[in-house]
Amino acid sequence: MAEGFKQNGSTDGGSLPHAGYHWDGCAEPFFEGWYSRVTLPGDPPLSFAFMYAIDPRRGGMAQVLGPDEELQWRTFPNPQRFWASWRHLALGHSGGPGESWRGLQEPLTFFQRTASGYQYSAHLNQGILPDPTRAEPVRWLYRIQPCCAYGIPPRATMGAWSYLPIFEPGWQILMSHGLASGWVEWRGRRYAFEQAPAYAEKNWGQSFPRRWFWIQCNAFPDHPGLSLTCAGAERQVLTRPEEVALISLHGWGSQPFLEWRPGQARLSWQVDPWGSWQVRGEGSHWCIQVEGHTQQPGQTVFTPGPQGMRRNCRDTLAGHLQTRLWRRNGQVWIQVLTASSSQAGLEVGGEVLRSWPGHC
Repeated sequence: MAEGFKQNGSTDGGSLPHAGYHWDGCAEPFFEGWYSRVTLPGDPPLSFAFMYAIDPRRGGMAQVLGPDEELQWRTFPNPQRFWASWRHLALGHSGGPGESWRGLQEPLTFFQRTASGYQYSAHLNQGILPDPTRAEPVRWLYRIQPCCAYGIPPRATMGAWSYLPIFEPGWQILMSHGLASGWVEWRGRRYAFEQAPAYAEKNWGQSFPRRWFWIQCNAFPDHPGLSLTCAGAERQVLTRPEEVALISLHGWGSQPFLEWRPGQARLSWQVDPWGSWQVRGEGSHWCIQVEGHTQQPGQTVFTPGPQGMRRNCRDTLAGHLQTRLWRRNGQVWIQVLTASSSQAGLEVGGEVLRSWPGHC
């Protein structure tokens, strides 16, 4: 997804870390997943999230989380119908009988050839999923103008160690902020949009963490272009578990990229099984407080595990979020930013059975 970046980014299509497919043909269990979100303006809040996953041995799945937290999903049991580039962000999967292709297809003829499937790249997201309860399938087609990847210049989200197979899973923010134009046909209605905030990330490895949380928003009404991503997990490092978290902020004023990560900042959090997320990061010069909450039940979605896809993750795309940023001035912290949104992505997953206080 590095190709096409014009804001403090790279124009080399292969320069974005982890953009390509990671599977090397190993016999051990493996998954790779991609997440793409577009946030439509207006009231009430409205977003679509597209989730694609592949297990090279078992097949794949596509999920779409849409209005009113409704979920549409389909399995693609034949892994031979999946394709992906090892260098660039480009992939697809076909599910209909007799359908098979490799490489991106012409968008104008894609729907004529495909009854079930998707194709996804740095600049395009397109697909169709039949709905057995309705005559109309879910369809989508939108173009993406990437604005900012992760870091300036683009870098690996979890640092140089992410290139070594010692962490499970790997995680990369592919596009912290972009602009999407196109449409989604959902439950008999077409939602058209122009220059809507877009976001993308991916993960890969042998399994998801035992538990995790996630916060994402790049639709702050008073701060266009501002993008916040925050995540924490109990992950496996070789043979031992550890708690880890990260907060990143793109697109703010004279500091277009700020991050709080283990080893460079102190991070702490208090996350409920559902409804409340409180995360704080404090470094030598910058401090950030992220508070998310929702009174909605959210929706459970599928995530990969050793036994295949499991519905053990709860999401909302209409969470309330407040972000506050301070800068150190001598011995005093001065607040320099307050940003709020009612279109935040909030998530908990795995074994979050009680309130989770953590730090790293």
